[in-house]
Amino acid sequence: MIGGLLVLFGASVLGGYWVAARLDLREGNTLARETLDDMKRSAPASSDSAPRYARIEDLPGLPKYTEAEPDEARTALEDKPRAAKPQQLAAAASSADTTNLPTSNPQTWRRNALPFADLNSKPLVAIVIDDVGLDRPRSKRAWELPGPLTMSFLPYAKDLGEQARAARAHNKELMLHVPMEPNGRQDPGPGALLVSLPDAELRLRTQVALDSFDGYAGVNNHMGSRFTAFRPGMDTVLRQLKARGLMFLDSRTTSQSVGDQLAQEMGVPSIVRHVFLDDDESIDAVHRKLAEAEALARRQGFVIAIGHPHEATLQALSEWLPTVQGKGLALAPATAAMRKRNGWN
Repeated sequence: MIGGLLVLFGASVLGGYWVAARLDLREGNTLARETLDDMKRSAPASSDSAPRYARIEDLPGLPKYTEAEPDEARTALEDKPRAAKPQQLAAAASSADTTNLPTSNPQTWRRNALPFADLNSKPLVAIVIDDVGLDRPRSKRAWELPGPLTMSFLPYAKDLGEQARAARAHNKELMLHVPMEPNGRQDPGPGALLVSLPDAELRLRTQVALDSFDGYAGVNNHMGSRFTAFRPGMDTVLRQLKARGLMFLDSRTTSQSVGDQLAQEMGVPSIVRHVFLDDDESIDAVHRKLAEAEALARRQGFVIAIGHPHEATLQALSEWLPTVQGKGLALAPATAAMRKRNGWN
């Protein structure tokens, strides 16, 4: 009789643990979906309120920039998405662990890359347009520009799948623009990766961003002058990229970034940004930066230049793009420049 009672008691305890574990996992999945919904609801409505890059600091051997705060400081950086409960973080840590991420295609970046065959006959110029997806009309103008440009979409933009498909239909390569914490008071937007977050939540936020749409070849950082210098956080992010077979473009918003170096150490395909096109949002300034990109491409064989869907940038690119071939240069997607940098076919 006593033995039977003990068996029944043990079974009920084990059943309770199983139910609790399933509930925690369900809460973790619900948290991921709710976090993405929160990101989209709190996304800026247009480019007028969209966050920008800080200017880059001095980089050895590359064109010199100075990092400066805007004239009027933005609202102090806040951890916008709601805090997760401890049991939700535990479930998220399990579901976001790299051992559970898809590894069936270790080179997803190749599958999603825009085809580009001739890496070596001409210097390559890769133009990446960041902050795509928020200002719908200007984003559309960006992906309708001629040539194999790369569009980097913010994960909290609305209708991401629809916009990404439209961009790809115009022969554009796709990337994911993950918001990361900057120095100073600029706001990278909802769902940003912050150095103050526990590792479990960093993994969750990275996972949510990575799941925001499909078909992109890799990730680059939106802002991130503080976070990309934070080695533990970048290690967490890059492990997820490696597990998913994605490349990393280090936007180099600070000379202290460890992103590219750590990616190379971990075996994550990577490249760095060389020129920012529109720190100064005037057409003449963008043309000067494009000339700078041309010179650097000739010197090292390839260049990555990052711009944004600003009016001056779009206008300058529409004037410059038809001239590229006649200058002995080849317009290329970011993956092609990355392949050339690493000596890959």
